[in-house]
Amino acid sequence: MSIFFWLLLAVHVVLCLFLVMLVLLQNDQMGGGLAGLAGGSSQAFSTAGAATFVQKLTKWVAMALLAVVLSLSFLATKQADVFQGSELKRAVSSGLGSVLPQEMGDLQDLPTVPME
Repeated sequence: MSIFFWLLLAVHVVLCLFLVMLVLLQNDQMGGGLAGLAGGSSQAFSTAGAATFVQKLTKWVAMALLAVVLSLSFLATKQADVFQGSELKRAVSSGLGSVLPQEMGDLQDLPTVPME
């Protein structure tokens, strides 16, 4: 995988956590999700202007998260197209599979498991 994929994956995790935090910060009729945990700090978001800012920020973070998810999906699909199958299938199809049993020798000399 490319470094760009791993960088997007890290951004994806950060955006997910940030979006969860933003959703919990938003005020609702009960006083906000973090009102009991944060104490006085949730009062900073209690005004109408701040609530509008948090709602707008939540919308933009959600759209950025969607763009990152679609980019990750595109990159993962692109990588899957490059992957053509297993090494064993590739070796058998290239003719190496016919060489291996001849090098193994006589298969009758192998020990067998007794059957009950």
